Amino acid sequence: MTKIENNIIKNFIVRGKYVCMLCTLALVLLCGCASGRDEVVMTRINEEAAILGLDSQNMTEVSFFGEMADAETETEDALQQVYIYVCGAVQLPGVYCLKQGSRLYEAVELAGGLSSDADENCLNMAREITDGEQVVILTQEEAFAQKEAGIYPYPIEGAIQETSAKTSGLVNINTATLAELTSVSGIGESRAQAIIDYREQHGSFGSIEDIKKVDGIKDGLFSKIKDKITI
Repeated sequence: MTKIENNIIKNFIVRGKYVCMLCTLALVLLCGCASGRDEVVMTRINEEAAILGLDSQNMTEVSFFGEMADAETETEDALQQVYIYVCGAVQLPGVYCLKQGSRLYEAVELAGGLSSDADENCLNMAREITDGEQVVILTQEEAFAQKEAGIYPYPIEGAIQETSAKTSGLVNINTATLAELTSVSGIGESRAQAIIDYREQHGSFGSIEDIKKVDGIKDGLFSKIKDKITI
């Protein structure tokens, strides 16, 4: 073997030693960092365990299962939520998230409440909302237009009382025509017209006793007709 070849082999061995030393140093540093990191984690666990009166092994188990429980709770909460789109005559139309089983009034409150021109008769505030539904709250103008067109889908104020009165045979002194009023024994055409004139001038009667405010109807006549009229 020549002298040059010997020098090459020596250089290779020396360099190999340096490479091995560098690898070893890197391993030591990595292990040291990991060991330091583990030491910090274990110190934190030991501190929390001391506060709770647990040993570090139990504390590790508590932390692990606590994280699992939190994840399950978050999943259950997500399943118990519903989304509802509230629009129309409210202050802040939009999509709102509520708990399952919530009522419509709660969704309306989140939407800032009803606007001043909202038609309250189109709402059943006590009903339970469902996921993904859209609630359109009509304005009074929109409600009036639907009533005029005969397509208003909600109970009309006073309609139930009027239907009940017709079914019972009573005459509604707030809505009765001249012919309907004269059908009541004791009310002639002149008194019937006086009742209609009073309504037009003063508005609807607040009670059947208010009919005595009409000229020509006193206590005696009222006692005869009170069981035949309604408001």
